[in-house]
Amino acid sequence: MTFKFASAALAGLLASSAALAANPDSITKSLTLVPDDTDPSFSFATVDVRQLSPKQVFNDYYTFHLDGLSDVSFSAISDPLLNAKGNVVLKAAVFDSIKLSGPNDFMGGGTISANGLYTKLSFEKLIAGDYTVTLTGHAVGKSGGNYYGNLAVTAAVPEPEVLAMGLAGLGVVGLLARRRKAN
Repeated sequence: MTFKFASAALAGLLASSAALAANPDSITKSLTLVPDDTDPSFSFATVDVRQLSPKQVFNDYYTFHLDGLSDVSFSAISDPLLNAKGNVVLKAAVFDSIKLSGPNDFMGGGTISANGLYTKLSFEKLIAGDYTVTLTGHAVGKSGGNYYGNLAVTAAVPEPEVLAMGLAGLGVVGLLARRRKAN
């Protein structure tokens, strides 16, 4: 092993350790999709309530797998808890960003409400593969905060135009084959 390689490996290790030390309370959870009883093209998973300490910064990862072409929607919400007078926030989480990453270096972002208490992302026609939702934010309540959410997946339905074009193409191939056979 060369000195340059060892130095680069040590620098990478220290950088990743520093990032983990800066945010030791982050989580990574695998979401298991459960098919709907009445509609087999629809699946869902729930994000359990995530409790946060006062002033805690979070950078959480939720992973899931798609078996085929699908439409995906992910949302998370923080229900603020106020004192009896309603002038002091006891528990709340504010979202700073939400991102989705997946196969073939796919990356996309979602939207966050103006007050930062609700966030969502939705994408159509994602290919099969493993995906990760990255959710970042911080607790703003005197007693910390919490959030919860859900993931909804629907099998993508081909557009009628796609089906029509496929049938038209098949018809053209049939006509060409018939002409060739006649000659």
